[in-house]
Amino acid sequence: MRNPLLLALLLAAFAAPAQAKDPIVVCDASGCASFGRDGIIDFAKEYEKNPRDLTLTILDHPFGFDVTGSGADVTSLRFTSAELGIDRTFNGANTAEVEDRMEEFFKSDDFLKPFMRLINSGAGGQLTSSPVSAVGMMVRSNFHEVMFSNLHTMEEKRGVPPGRDPSISGSFGQFNDRGYKGSSLSVTPGGTLDFGERRDRHLKLSLPLSQMSLEGLETYRVGLVTQYLHPFYLPRNTILTVGPGVSYIATGSMDLPNLSGLIGGAMSATLNKDWNRWIGTLGTYYGHFRNLGGIDTDIQANVGGWGLQTGYRVTERTIASLYLIGVHEKAGGFGASSYRTLGLAYSFRIAGKLGLTISANKSFGLVGRRFAELGMGSAWFF
Repeated sequence: MRNPLLLALLLAAFAAPAQAKDPIVVCDASGCASFGRDGIIDFAKEYEKNPRDLTLTILDHPFGFDVTGSGADVTSLRFTSAELGIDRTFNGANTAEVEDRMEEFFKSDDFLKPFMRLINSGAGGQLTSSPVSAVGMMVRSNFHEVMFSNLHTMEEKRGVPPGRDPSISGSFGQFNDRGYKGSSLSVTPGGTLDFGERRDRHLKLSLPLSQMSLEGLETYRVGLVTQYLHPFYLPRNTILTVGPGVSYIATGSMDLPNLSGLIGGAMSATLNKDWNRWIGTLGTYYGHFRNLGGIDTDIQANVGGWGLQTGYRVTERTIASLYLIGVHEKAGGFGASSYRTLGLAYSFRIAGKLGLTISANKSFGLVGRRFAELGMGSAWFF
């Protein structure tokens, strides 16, 4: 653990290579071809210029288009989706009228709500049911803060905590979701206000920003997470820490049309035992999240979690830790999902003012889906 480069090698081992898979495929009379990585909106623009019979497959979900007429003289278009239970025919005097009515339907909640739920129930789900989803991102922000809150170096343990801790962290992850390759990149600026007689009560505020790419289809997120950490000191060097939190995250994509928000509240608690150089932590978590803003996906997710962690103070200013976190999520209309995250972290202080943490983790337990991540965080103490 003395060499942080070991963590990068672990990430490479975790993220097994996989063949690329086309996210959008168009099949018409001339055959099947990938639409590339231009996204659904660009497909819609191309189809307006050349309406025809075809099957559009988006992340393994097929949609049928059948027209009557051709060119500027299309008088009807039938749109079908067995998975969504949609069989709708649009009629008009010419192609322009037919396409206007089809476009009006595609912008309505009658289509967008079930479409968003369908897209998020499979590969590359943006909102729920995986470590890289919006819900997974908020669970990480809330639970991980409490799990790591009492992981101090020997120098930090003996000293008085600072009053303000501005921080910034970043991570890069790779995943293979049912044959589709993707990556995630995130940056999270934040800060902590420490108060109380021992400065051991913490009010944390962070702004997670992320980009997720699924075979070139991009999704962006911005969030706001607020959390309060309060310790209770028990006998035998044991600390119970509770951490209520509130968070909001907005997800947007032009490639997989989506603009929606999720708001949630969570409660975390950890029991931390200190044996001088060794540290042990048990944690539990519960959160509830629901749609607020943007496309009405009507998502309501209940998430429970548990965590185990052991840390070892290698030197006065360094500490290594191994952790295992389990998450069970049940979102209405999506079924239940469970996964675990196994990770390593190495933290150290520089000149007593700058703290750095390097970590690597792998999530497993979801059939046909693999996730791995390498991260680095820093905080300034004054």
